[in-house]
Amino acid sequence: MTLSPANRDRAAAVQYVQRYFLPSSALLGMVGMIGVFLLSTVEWQRHTLTVMAFTREMTIGLMGALLSLLHARYQYFLFENFPGHYREMLEKADRFALERPSAVRHPKRPLVLWGYVAGLLLYAGAIWLLHGGVSWIGIVSFALSGFFITRVAFWKRVVDAEASGKGGA
Repeated sequence: MTLSPANRDRAAAVQYVQRYFLPSSALLGMVGMIGVFLLSTVEWQRHTLTVMAFTREMTIGLMGALLSLLHARYQYFLFENFPGHYREMLEKADRFALERPSAVRHPKRPLVLWGYVAGLLLYAGAIWLLHGGVSWIGIVSFALSGFFITRVAFWKRVVDAEASGKGGA
C-alpha cells in the first residue's frame, strides 16, 4: 500500500512534533517546574511564601498556559491544513540546515501577527501589574512551566490521536 503525498506530509508532521516539539517543550516545562518547586521550598523555609505572592505567580503561570494553548491551536491549524510545512521543517532539521522554511500563506495570516503582538503585550502588562511581591525567578519559573507543560499536553494528545488513527485535537 502506497501513501498519498498528503498522508506522507501528515506522517512527517507527526514525526516532527514527536521529535522536536515534545522533547524540547517537556524539557523547558520541567525546568520551569523545578524552578517553581525550588522557589516554593525556599520561600516556605524562610516563611516568606504568602498566599498573595503565590496567587500572583499562579496567575502568571495560568496566563502562560492560555497563551500556549492559543499558540498551539494556531500550530495545529497549520498541522491540519498545511502538513507540508512541518514536513519541510523536519527535512531541514534532519539535515541541520539553518535556513527558514517557506512561509505558509493563508487569508487570516495578518491577523495572526496582530494576535501574537496583542497576546505578548497583554502578558507583559499582566507581569508588570502582578510583579509586586513576586521574585523574578517565580515569574520566569511559573511562566515557563505554564507555557511548556500546556504545549506538551496539547501536542501529546494530538500525537496519541494520530497514532490511534482518530486524528484531531
